[in-house]
Amino acid sequence: MSLGVSNPKIDDQINHLFSEILVAQHEFMKTRGPDPEKSKFVSEKLAEYEKIRGRGFFYPLLATGRGHGPFTELFDGSVKFDLINSIGVNLLGHSHPIFIKSCLEAATMDTLMTGNLHLYEDPIELSKSIVSHVSKSRLKHFWFAGSGSFANDNAIKMIWQKSEGRTRILAAQKCFAGRSIATQDITHNLDYKKGMPTLLEVDHFPISESENLKDQISETISNLEATYSDQHCAITMELVQGEGGFNVYPRDLYKAVFDWAKGKKLFIWIDEIQSFGRTGELFAFQKLELDEYPDVVTVGKALQSCGTLFSSELNPKPGLIAGTFQGSLSSIKAGRKILKYLSMGNFFGAGGRVEEIRNKFEDKMNKLIKTSDGFFSSTSGIGLMFAFQIKDGNKDDTAKFIKKLFENGIICFSCGKNPYKIRFLLPLCLNEEHIDEIFQILNKTASEFNGN
Repeated sequence: MSLGVSNPKIDDQINHLFSEILVAQHEFMKTRGPDPEKSKFVSEKLAEYEKIRGRGFFYPLLATGRGHGPFTELFDGSVKFDLINSIGVNLLGHSHPIFIKSCLEAATMDTLMTGNLHLYEDPIELSKSIVSHVSKSRLKHFWFAGSGSFANDNAIKMIWQKSEGRTRILAAQKCFAGRSIATQDITHNLDYKKGMPTLLEVDHFPISESENLKDQISETISNLEATYSDQHCAITMELVQGEGGFNVYPRDLYKAVFDWAKGKKLFIWIDEIQSFGRTGELFAFQKLELDEYPDVVTVGKALQSCGTLFSSELNPKPGLIAGTFQGSLSSIKAGRKILKYLSMGNFFGAGGRVEEIRNKFEDKMNKLIKTSDGFFSSTSGIGLMFAFQIKDGNKDDTAKFIKKLFENGIICFSCGKNPYKIRFLLPLCLNEEHIDEIFQILNKTASEFNGN
């Protein structure tokens, strides 16, 4: 690690603080309801912020900074299951020792941020580690970005510079790429870009939903052929469509799409901003054994840092990509530890923790579906990315159910559109007792929703 200031007294103080923080956070290990007397403070504080930012909030959620594992405490006094992880950031849960240690180590450094001019050792070592974990692919380089959207912007720029004037991009329908000026055009949901001009030339192709794999592949390739022109330079795909509904397709379909793309000399760009660390391997393209295909892969969220992995062919000329920040020193230190933790622990592969949590969740949800008289239905996703539908999946019922879950102790969010689904991003720290309580809350919420 980058050393910062270090002496025995500082080291003792850091170790003492680490222990004291961890012990204090361990107090928050179960759900509890809100304190009505504190709810007024939350309402007033959020209303104050609403005036400043110009828009309200989906939840009356204001966190105290106290929590542990899957639990987070709110200013209204409640403690809830966090099953959305700030939309994918907190894969390890709350107050994980890695987070505490990384922040304390960063406090010994002389600045808060590391940049492309003022460089420290940590981003070098994190970059080396990321690249070493994709050694079966052609990805040889990594460049930090300030967000997932900026990582995707850099991918676009690298592709364009090597595409000899071709600028059109193929993207799957239902995809989400971010909210920057560039990525909003790749994002398929028109609700996210009302009033915006179209600046990128993006053509969206449908992935066939046929239940027969041979037909699904044939129809999808036909859709690509109907959409393709000689002005296309790349195809971009999320192997697990996050905002789109946690849609994941068979490996043979992706393989056929990427073989077709290579035949057209298109660059293959895989967006792993949300799927990183969640599918049963470090990357979804590794889970699906597609290592030979990507020219560029974007990563973020659970890593605590964002960036772009790319092949030597896409290595840009000086001046194309830059930026002030690589990230905060605490987040990059955490990224190094997270990579080591995930790769050395029993999380991935057959019998790993991801598979164990998924199987338990799937089993309980299937039982719930059978006994709910059609209220619960249609699970989707892979690994720790778990989505399900209630009733016919209409927007209003889905939003009301999510807010009722919040009242009863679960923080989650939606995904998809027509049907809308309820999205869980399950943290790795869930145990069987947690899962049992989560399904008790789901049952209770469904009963209240139906007026029973």
